Amino acid sequence: MYEVLIKEYLKRLSLKDINDFANKNGMPLKQGEDKIIYNFIMQNWQEVYKGDGLKTLGTLKGKVSDETYDAIIKMFNMYKDKIK
Repeated sequence: MYEVLIKEYLKRLSLKDINDFANKNGMPLKQGEDKIIYNFIMQNWQEVYKGDGLKTLGTLKGKVSDETYDAIIKMFNMYKDKIK
């Protein structure tokens, strides 16, 4: 059931949504990182959701700044623990 909700949400996800979320969480993105993150989400959300999320997120290392990568991992761990 959650997969259907996620798919519907992703149909409406925009670069503005990604930037707004990052800014709201005190993580302003560097130029172009929003597009990298957007593409990553669209291509890898199922693996992050069902598989080894940290391993999958590891593919972002080197594609975004170290600060952004560290913030993504921190937020992943924080939100992952909240839904358990």
